[in-house]
Amino acid sequence: MKIFNMKIPKNNFKKLDSIIKHKLLTELYTNTKKSLPTLLIVVVALFVLLLDYVPRYMLYVWFVLLVGILVSRSYDVKLYLTSENEKDYEKWHNRFIYKSYITALLLGSISLLFLPYVHNESLHILLLLAIIGVGGGATTSISPDIQTASRYLFILLFPLFVFFITQDEFIHHILAFSTLFYYLLIINLAKNISDSLIKTYKQEERYKKTQKELYLKQDELNLLFRNTPIGMFHIDNKGIITDCNSALATLLDRSTEELIGLDINKLKDKRPIDAMRSGVDRYVGPYITLKGKELWVETRFSHIVGRDGQSLGTVILVDDKTTEKRALDRLNKMARYDALTSLSNRRSFTEYMDRLITEDEHNDHYSILFYLDLNQFKNINDSMGHGVGDQLLIEVASRLKNLTKDIAKLSRLGGDEFAIVLPFVATNRDDAKNSADIFSEKIKNRFSSVFLIEDMHLYIKSSIGIVIIEPKANNIEEIIRHADISMYSAKRKNNNTVAYYDTSLDTKRKELFALQHDLCHAIENDQLKIYYQPIVNINNDHLHAAEALLRWRHPAQGVMSPEEFLPLAIESGIIDDIGWLVIELVCKKIAEWKENDRYKLNYISVNIDATQLQRGHFIEKFFTILSRYGVTSSEIKLELTESSLIDNFEQTIETIEILRDRGIRCAIDDFGTGYSSLSYLKKFSFSVLKIDREFIKDMLDSKENLFLVESIISIGKNLGYRIVVEGIETEEQKNIIKSIDDSVKYQGYLFSPPLDADEFYNRFCTTNF
Repeated sequence: MKIFNMKIPKNNFKKLDSIIKHKLLTELYTNTKKSLPTLLIVVVALFVLLLDYVPRYMLYVWFVLLVGILVSRSYDVKLYLTSENEKDYEKWHNRFIYKSYITALLLGSISLLFLPYVHNESLHILLLLAIIGVGGGATTSISPDIQTASRYLFILLFPLFVFFITQDEFIHHILAFSTLFYYLLIINLAKNISDSLIKTYKQEERYKKTQKELYLKQDELNLLFRNTPIGMFHIDNKGIITDCNSALATLLDRSTEELIGLDINKLKDKRPIDAMRSGVDRYVGPYITLKGKELWVETRFSHIVGRDGQSLGTVILVDDKTTEKRALDRLNKMARYDALTSLSNRRSFTEYMDRLITEDEHNDHYSILFYLDLNQFKNINDSMGHGVGDQLLIEVASRLKNLTKDIAKLSRLGGDEFAIVLPFVATNRDDAKNSADIFSEKIKNRFSSVFLIEDMHLYIKSSIGIVIIEPKANNIEEIIRHADISMYSAKRKNNNTVAYYDTSLDTKRKELFALQHDLCHAIENDQLKIYYQPIVNINNDHLHAAEALLRWRHPAQGVMSPEEFLPLAIESGIIDDIGWLVIELVCKKIAEWKENDRYKLNYISVNIDATQLQRGHFIEKFFTILSRYGVTSSEIKLELTESSLIDNFEQTIETIEILRDRGIRCAIDDFGTGYSSLSYLKKFSFSVLKIDREFIKDMLDSKENLFLVESIISIGKNLGYRIVVEGIETEEQKNIIKSIDDSVKYQGYLFSPPLDADEFYNRFCTTNF
């Protein structure tokens, strides 16, 4: 049993912080104030009982000393509790400890000084119960200081143990070990009280620093705990209460006189008693008092056996755990609900799924899981602040609540991810799929209207992954994984789209994982190569510059473009290594062409990810490479995509300014694909604006796209940007751009596809363009 393996608790009392120590010390003195009158009554009763058995001179000396120390302790209690001056903790703590030990020593001396004179068995038992009662009550009072409590009880009970163990009768040996058992039991209970009390005080201090509301509740909780003692009573074999302490009377809302003589078999709530009779040694659960008060209690039972083996009844300990139980329920609720939106959180969602797969309907019904992610939420959060982001999440949650209500389980899994479960929608897959289609449209409709946040009109869509949960499916982790895979599949497609899970997505995920593994070795295996695409004047096709484009010559899949592998590089954390490799190779090639006096370009532009600019060593390392190969600031230009700039604007703007001051010009790549593009044009300290190929591709068929191209060129020029148009593939596209502005530069397959270094050199550096 755990109780026999228990070590005497170490004293951590003095290791606590000052506030908690003073509170615990006040608790000690407050408890002592309550227990001293009862203890004095017990002492007087013992004095009267022993008058006819013990030499009076011994009894008088013992009585005077004990009453004296009790009076002294009463004076200390009054002085401590009524004084408003700041108290010396060490002084009052030591005073309490020493006088408690003296009290225990005098009480414990009964066993060795007086019991040898007493030959009345009933009086023996009465003295035993008195010492046990005093020990239990006193230990409960001193339990805030667990080491003092354990030493107090040891001093009190050790003489009794010695007396019984030195007697010849077997019953005395039983009583000796019962005394030891009782000692361990009471110390164990006292430790529980101490731990709970200290834990309560620590929680109170933490709550004070966070929320004023919790501060008040914590105070109430601590007050309840400070006044929660251990109730103890004895019943005979018929279930009649023969004795009890005042703590039990307080707990049960009855006086001691009312409880003594009460038949527990007539109690309305017999749950603890039924547990005792079933053979267990404890009961933890609800209990309704004689006056109808509902409690949560921990009750322990200790059966007493006489010398002849006959039962002498049972000692029952009752610990009120009501406050602790209520606090635990509140914490469990906090652990299962999202603080921002009040929706179920991931833990609660998982528990719901665990319950769903155990329902009988799950054996033959399909259910549906919708896994939502908000598109562009990070951009909103970063650019407009977390306050706006939080309000947007609350508004999204509100709209989804109105949609789901009682028909579905809605949860916020974290960040901008939500989950909706439609349980048991159909008994065949086609009907389930139809329900999923209809409900996903309802979800998308919730995002069709504008979100008004702090007088701003925000438009946001969602990507929805859908898993149709098969009947009898029982692997929750796999279901959630499938939902996550399908959501990311939807996110890769376009805004406000849905994607259903199928096994091909798993295959694609595995292929991407294998590709990511290969990419980690691509640099060392010299598989990453630089291709160059010329940038020319649109009015005469004269060579102006070139863009360095990375290609991966995969041994199995052939030449791969950056769109296929750079997201994997970012995910695997090697994007910086690749970025530095490209800069190194381009600078090396510029130096080689210059050495041959064949460098005819104004500059070569290099694509890098904006996150690389955030590294503290970027500036130093970049210019070290340029210096190593003799490349000037004007001969290389850095291209950063608009979306990566916006995602990392605040973190990169300082680095961009330093680059500009040192002669490095930057270009905005893929302009027009980002979020709130035009609002950022003034903030970028760049020289070149590159219009994304997506606008050019649809320009001939879309007046809107043509108008956007004209507007971007006009605005860019007015803001001092030089314009490069990407993706010119036909003469018609070229002529339209030329008609808009014949001073722009362009690149595209119409003039030349990207070429490897040797082919580019032979075609453009050895002849005049």
